[in-house]
Amino acid sequence: MMKKVFASCLFLVGASALQAQDVLTKRNGDELQVKVVKISADEVEYKKWSNPDGPSYVVPKAEVFMVKYQNGDKDVFDSAPAVKPAEASAAPSAPVKAAPAADNAALIEEFNRVDDALFAAQRADRKDKKANEWYGTLGVTKNSVLSSDEIQVSFFNEEKSCYYTPYEYKGEPSSGLNYFQEKFCVEILNKTSQTIYIDKANSFRIEPDGSYYVYYNSQQTTVNQGGASGGGVNLGAVTGALGIGGAVNTLAGGVSVGGKNDHSVSTTYADQRVVAIPPHGKMVLSKDKLILIKTNSWSGDEFKVVEFSEDFKNAKIPQLQKGECKAFDETNSPATKRYMLAYSTDSEFKSGKQLEFSLYVREVIGVGTTWKPFVYDGLDEVLEKLSGLKGFATKSILVGGRFNR
Repeated sequence: MMKKVFASCLFLVGASALQAQDVLTKRNGDELQVKVVKISADEVEYKKWSNPDGPSYVVPKAEVFMVKYQNGDKDVFDSAPAVKPAEASAAPSAPVKAAPAADNAALIEEFNRVDDALFAAQRADRKDKKANEWYGTLGVTKNSVLSSDEIQVSFFNEEKSCYYTPYEYKGEPSSGLNYFQEKFCVEILNKTSQTIYIDKANSFRIEPDGSYYVYYNSQQTTVNQGGASGGGVNLGAVTGALGIGGAVNTLAGGVSVGGKNDHSVSTTYADQRVVAIPPHGKMVLSKDKLILIKTNSWSGDEFKVVEFSEDFKNAKIPQLQKGECKAFDETNSPATKRYMLAYSTDSEFKSGKQLEFSLYVREVIGVGTTWKPFVYDGLDEVLEKLSGLKGFATKSILVGGRFNR
């Protein structure tokens, strides 16, 4: 009997200890177990719960979303604190267009160099049959800026990527990455000895039909494990170009805080709006990103796609025969996509630049008379079938898609 009473006391003491701390939730989603000491007009002072006799820490109130006290009371703080008169002059300004660097023209010329051997085997095997699919290479328009004083843009094909594209994906589970899916990535190089910040909420891809894609995904994804669903709150995001709403270059919101209950465990994934590139470092602007939502040893794991690589699968290519090749220039290409990248050397974007470039379908060839002729091929195998040369390598970016029926 005494053992049961002792165990019950331990349980009550343990449960009380677990609930005795204050919880400080920051606007970036971080949760800190603390003992709040003082809240002033501009700051929140606290001690770490794990070290109550240690030093006090101070965090700007503007970075705090909520404080939940040990007795259950809450303080939720305004997300838009008043701007002091002295700060008004430091408001973010509209970005200026980035000027081309000295090597910009040479980079465009090198990218647009034609590789005659790439489609050699398919051209030699031309038949008077309609092709089901097309493969093509890309060009860069002459007025593009691939290189400024601060950053340089380059491209590379992906060996494996997701089958889905952003224009057709409805949220259904994906089986993961597949072999070569005619996708590519945009890579950004920091040319300087200081940190460069990319504002994804003001970086866009504009499609041939005028629609656009914002590189910042303000929608959170919550994955639950257990019998009950988790919750989440999105604190908002500001996008400020092309009339989408908000002030250009204004950094605010876009923070997700995940929720859960006693019967489930949930993890909330949120995109990072501002990405820092270290001195002389690189970052990939967009790449197929999958989140595991279900583990299944029999039929395979299932994933949700939350970010997509680049592609030209929605290009309206004129119908070709198998092995028929056709070339375009930037004035008559059937598909051109424009890119706008916002960046700054200041993490708060008090000033910023916007780099612009456009890619277009330059040369295409019709291939295959079956549903998917290269469905199990990697990039190397596709290049070999197109060129007829084993181990063939090319600097061209390879894209593709199906002809419209």
